[in-house]
Amino acid sequence: MRSVTSTLLALSLLWVGVPLPAAGQAPAPDLAKLIEQSYLELFDQAPTLAVSPRTLRDLRKTLERQKKQERRELGEKKKALEREIKQAQEELKQLDKTASPAAGREEKRHDLHCRIQELRQQVQETELTLKQGVEIAYNNKEARLKLLEEWPTEYARLQELMTSEKAPERKFGDFRDIGVRDGTFGNQANDVKLGSDAYEEMKHQGILPPQVEDALVVEYVRGVAERIARNSDLQVPLRVVVLQSKEINAFALPGGLLFVNSGLVLKAGKESELAGVIAHEIAHSAARHGHRLMKRATIASLIFQAAQIAALIFTGGAVSAGVYYALQYGFYGLGLVLNLQLLGVSRDFEIEADILGTQYLWKAGYNARGFMSFFDTMAREKGYVTGLSWFRTHPPFYERMATTYKEILLLPKQTEAVDDTSDFQRARLRLEQVVREMEEKDREAPTLKRVYECEQKPPASSSGKGANTFLPACAGR
Repeated sequence: MRSVTSTLLALSLLWVGVPLPAAGQAPAPDLAKLIEQSYLELFDQAPTLAVSPRTLRDLRKTLERQKKQERRELGEKKKALEREIKQAQEELKQLDKTASPAAGREEKRHDLHCRIQELRQQVQETELTLKQGVEIAYNNKEARLKLLEEWPTEYARLQELMTSEKAPERKFGDFRDIGVRDGTFGNQANDVKLGSDAYEEMKHQGILPPQVEDALVVEYVRGVAERIARNSDLQVPLRVVVLQSKEINAFALPGGLLFVNSGLVLKAGKESELAGVIAHEIAHSAARHGHRLMKRATIASLIFQAAQIAALIFTGGAVSAGVYYALQYGFYGLGLVLNLQLLGVSRDFEIEADILGTQYLWKAGYNARGFMSFFDTMAREKGYVTGLSWFRTHPPFYERMATTYKEILLLPKQTEAVDDTSDFQRARLRLEQVVREMEEKDREAPTLKRVYECEQKPPASSSGKGANTFLPACAGR
């Protein structure tokens, strides 16, 4: 007992910056490199690291300066792109005043149109990065700093809890009763119509991306989801829809409706990561978060409004066809409504879903670290815009990470757990092929003929046939 007490005392002295005798002093870690590690690695290491408050303060100041500098550079980049757009538009105005042959003018016009569309896309991505991406990236770093700052103390308390008889008294500490918990969430059957009506309205309004209907892919994703559902508190039938969307996300509607985007399946590195996200979303449905949030408006109406906003942002104002294009090439509409509703209104619901999802993952026999592992996968994603789709709706608050990791430690240790399977790798490869085929059909569809295929040159004829059937959004990439 004295040995344990001495060790804890030594760690606490290191933590507040009090030096130990030379023989026992640990080298100061390189924080800048340390915060580039994964959350899981940091949680494992933090209790043994010597990090002084002064070092943390200095790095925070450095990161704040870097963030401001990055925002300035992005602002300058956006202005430069906008100047290029104006220049290209001026060239268009002058085009018909030149004496060049008609065929040459049309080729030049096509090139300018494609250039403007490419520049607009860059402006939109730069603006998104400026408004959300930079903040999310530095929130990731701040969450890691807070982990190094607070986790050692929390871990010491957790050790005390684990050796006491109070662990079952924590929130959802009755994990051994999953599936038969009494009166925890209310009557889920009342949510089925709400979710079904929302789904039908979304389909009617045309704001859902196309469904993936390949049997192998759908059956695989449904199989993972049903395995988790059987080991959850969901008391209504689970319905699974796979969507063709590049956004790396999934979402649940009330009453057991689960939507999994192709982008999520393709980004997950192993089955436990995919299962972790699915478990989190099933937890939202089981805990009736959607029902509890939607007291003043229907889910579908909010999503439709968000999709219209997304169309304005991502297609330069082409709302009539923009909804489809915006959602086809990144389902930003739904992410926006979930951001406003789940994060702005109820951060507590996210924490509940983190705890419950971890328990469901554990009970289903998956590696309980799968959900946190996916957080790490996305945190390391290169490029702000791609990573935004996940972190916009699931921000890396330290509180959430710590809550999830605590739950992993408090659950009985897994002797055997599924981390990855050949079925997952096979389904992912098949999905890559299916998505390519669906995108090819999209390019050949009549509604998308209005969108420039900028890799192709226009006909040399100056007849103008089809020349005015384009929308200002390029889907040829």
